[in-house]
Amino acid sequence: MAEETLTNSRYHTLEVAEVITETHDSKSVVFTVPGDCQEDFDYLPGQFLTLRVPFDGQELIRCYSLASSPDVDEVHKVTIKRVDGGRISNWINDEVKTGDCIDVMAPAGLFYLNKGSNDVVLFGGGSGITPVISILKSALTTTNRKVKLVYANRDEESVIFRRELKNLEHKYIDRLSVIYVYDSIHGFVSKKMVKGAIAGSDGAEFYICGPGPFMDTVEAGLLEQGEDRSRIHVERFSSPVDPDQEAALEAEAVAAAENSTVSAFKVELDGEQYQVSHESGDTVLQSMLKAGITAPYSCEKGMCGACMCSVEGGETSLGINQVLEPEEVVEGWTLACQCHPVSGDLTVKFPD
Repeated sequence: MAEETLTNSRYHTLEVAEVITETHDSKSVVFTVPGDCQEDFDYLPGQFLTLRVPFDGQELIRCYSLASSPDVDEVHKVTIKRVDGGRISNWINDEVKTGDCIDVMAPAGLFYLNKGSNDVVLFGGGSGITPVISILKSALTTTNRKVKLVYANRDEESVIFRRELKNLEHKYIDRLSVIYVYDSIHGFVSKKMVKGAIAGSDGAEFYICGPGPFMDTVEAGLLEQGEDRSRIHVERFSSPVDPDQEAALEAEAVAAAENSTVSAFKVELDGEQYQVSHESGDTVLQSMLKAGITAPYSCEKGMCGACMCSVEGGETSLGINQVLEPEEVVEGWTLACQCHPVSGDLTVKFPD
């Protein structure tokens, strides 16, 4: 099956049910999900939607986290903050209205509430509150876990979901605490702030989403305090490159794998092992889909991390990568949608 057909078959045209003004520079978009798509749009708290938007003769892809919770809300809601020079974020804030239709892919993502019983500490920076509040609501509703939120913004006017958070604080007064950090008053979040915020939260599960420097500082602060990396979850998004740049990067990756000697590779997914045939030029994801394997993926643009997996043995070539850190690549992590087998005895493992 052609890549374009595979991609197109995963999008659903959804109608905008409501547009909600959250702050002076952010709006929420609520989608109507038809009855025959309900099962496809089941999701875990913290996951995201992928939107495909025609813009200036191109189709641009963007991923936006669901601010709604599957355990609390009946709707699918994403919240988008205006970004200086951001084409799609400005279009959504200025143009999108009730009744409009947008192509949307089913929910995906590896950043979601785990099933543990330990406390939950959430760090949200700016619009990074969107997946965080989804996790927060589900944790409070479906578990007895204590929840702490550290929410950083430029100033008080920039706080998204202020009323909802206040209502939740009142409802769960014994289990929820919210710490607001304003750049204009407290300065940017520092490692020292992180240390103070996690006091009394031994063994907690940590979730981080926000601007890159914010996430880097929080993650580094947690690690310096001796927190286990396995309990630190970070959601990183970036806008994909434009189609012309994308084609050049993809061509470079294909060229690197032009003389691939790999005719098959192994896959470990959901406790199962597969032997997958491979044709030169295909990515790991394309080979898996051709083999009929239900692989995790979403944007196919190297920007969301939904298809993140590790490579053991063999040589591969990675195309567009806007989500993996250099140290993660060194550790063997890759993106199935951008990974081209080159040589050797290749095994690809997806996270449990």
